[in-house]
Amino acid sequence: MPALANDNIVYFGAGAAKDKKTSTTTDKTPFSIGYLSIREDRNLVWGLDYSREGSVLDSTYSQRNAVKQSNSYNLLLGRNLSKFESGRLDVALLLGAREKTKDCPNSFLGYQCYANTEPTVEHSFNFGVVATWSFSKLTIGIRATGESTQAMLGVRF
Repeated sequence: MPALANDNIVYFGAGAAKDKKTSTTTDKTPFSIGYLSIREDRNLVWGLDYSREGSVLDSTYSQRNAVKQSNSYNLLLGRNLSKFESGRLDVALLLGAREKTKDCPNSFLGYQCYANTEPTVEHSFNFGVVATWSFSKLTIGIRATGESTQAMLGVRF
C-alpha cells in the first residue's frame, strides 16, 4: 500500500477586530500569516501562526500607554473532519500568546528604552479556532480568536 502524502499550507488572513475603536483599542485591520502541516496517515493538522490583532499599550520611545496593534504568536493543533473527492475540511485549535503591554524607562537619546535596554513585555493568553477547506492547490478558511475574526486564503503544496 503506498504511503499517503503529507500536505503543507501557507496562508494569509485578514478581517475585523472584535472590539470597536476606543481609547484603549486600535482600529487597524487584523491580519495573520501562517503555516499548516497535514499528516494524512494520522488525520492530524498542526501549524504555526503569527498575527497582528488586538491592542498593546506601548510605553516605549517616551510614550505613555500609546495604543498599538499587538503581536500574537500561536500554535495550531487539530484534525481532519471530512475528506471528499473535491477536497477536505480541517479544524484546529489556536493557542498562543499576545502582547498586552510594553514598558521601559525613557531614553533621553531617542532610543526605545533608557540605555538601549529591552522593554518589559507582558503577554496574555490567545485562543481561538481555525477551519479550512482545501481543494486542489487552494485553501480557504476562517480564523476566529478572542481578538478578531479573519477570512483566510492559502496555497497547498
